[in-house]
Amino acid sequence: MPRSQLVDLDFGSVSRILNLPDPTLPQHAATKSYVDAAVEGLSWKDSVRVASVANINLAAPGASINGITMAVNDRFLAKDQTTASQNGIYIWNGAAVPATRVPDMSTAAEVEQAVTTVEEGTSAGATFRQTAVNVTLETTPLSWTNFGTAAPNATETTA
Repeated sequence: MPRSQLVDLDFGSVSRILNLPDPTLPQHAATKSYVDAAVEGLSWKDSVRVASVANINLAAPGASINGITMAVNDRFLAKDQTTASQNGIYIWNGAAVPATRVPDMSTAAEVEQAVTTVEEGTSAGATFRQTAVNVTLETTPLSWTNFGTAAPNATETTA
């Protein structure tokens, strides 16, 4: 028989809720197996500082990307390259120094189903997913699309 619980429950990190059904509404609790199945196949990558809004000269990317002044070793998402096979996550090595693909996106297997979140710039809070399959790195056009809902920056009035 269902019973309303109108106070917080504290399990003291020693107890669990068992035998939950899969959720069907936004406020339902989710089991670990449900969550694992929902994210299976995605390849989550560390966040990037900024994402491009136009083609970037990867051989000499300049001092800023999307209005953000870059620092050596910053990660950035090049998602708008004229040659789409150049799209991907890169490390900024200097304004006149070639950008390099990040180590966790340097093989075809690491590129497929990659997901990353942007920290700053006009895409701050947005998450992007790479959707090309059967990738041959530097040959296959890579497409980064908005994934999920972007969260706005926190302010004094917005969480």
